[in-house]
Amino acid sequence: MADAPPEVSVVVPTYNRGHLICEALDSVQAQTFRDLEIIVIDDGSEDDTAARVSAWAKTVPLPVVYEKQPNAGGNAARNRGIERARGRFVAFLDSDDLWHPQKIEKQMARLAARPEFGAVYCGLRETDAESGRVIAEPRHAFPEGDLLNALLVSDVTAPTSAYTVRRRLLIEAGKFDLALAARQDWDMWIRLARLAPIGCVPEALADLRQHPGPRTVSDPARELRAHKRILDKYAALRRRRAWWLPLAARAGFHRRTGRVQFHYLGRRGAAIRQYLIAIALWPFAADSWAALLGAFLPAGIRGRLRRRWNSVFGRTFLAIRNH
Repeated sequence: MADAPPEVSVVVPTYNRGHLICEALDSVQAQTFRDLEIIVIDDGSEDDTAARVSAWAKTVPLPVVYEKQPNAGGNAARNRGIERARGRFVAFLDSDDLWHPQKIEKQMARLAARPEFGAVYCGLRETDAESGRVIAEPRHAFPEGDLLNALLVSDVTAPTSAYTVRRRLLIEAGKFDLALAARQDWDMWIRLARLAPIGCVPEALADLRQHPGPRTVSDPARELRAHKRILDKYAALRRRRAWWLPLAARAGFHRRTGRVQFHYLGRRGAAIRQYLIAIALWPFAADSWAALLGAFLPAGIRGRLRRRWNSVFGRTFLAIRNH
């Protein structure tokens, strides 16, 4: 008789992260929720990832699947993991991130309490991969329920490492868009939100680890191109749902463009122009005003003001998320 399928399949896409992946897998092994399987999809690594995962798998009681594919990107790796998954739920973990021990247990409890939810996310901390130092704690609102309008404007939830999702909805949504080189998580949550409400466990249960290796944030131009693609992809849907959605979404794109100009390219004048366009299009976003003010302030003062502001308003619509 075949083994009963697990409740949750943990999909771990990876590429050349042999030095980090076992720490990520350790955080899965440490979960208090035990009805798990681990599916590692190696997207053509050229380092010792295969050997490290093989050695690690021999030391743990959890079932571990390792599959290597030709390099095709993170979206393709996640999609292959979804195809291989046997669980009713899929939880994603990037191979350079970590989960806290109760992450899956708390999310599964939320899904059991609210069966209408198609997915549940949690908060993330930013930490330094080498030292473990906490760089930033989440101090923003954690929206849940019908999030489609909010997601059509901006990514108001969290990256993939924070999510546990009903597998059937990932299939119904069409899995991850292979044409997107970045922001594939945001795109997926939009499509999930069309199918079901999204829930949240409003606490930091995962660590987004900063390290010298590549992340999307290290290529802001690619991220910006993906943002524009998502803006265009759902333009018709925005127009059908509410008159203000196209304005707010375009404002978000200009604000993000200004952020790239200011923080990555050092072009303050160009950034200010983008921020002013964002405010003209939709003056009700606190992020746009904060970005404009921040363009005239030293970095240290910007950071202190943001932390103080969010300590008071962080869980309201006045929260500053991106600046």
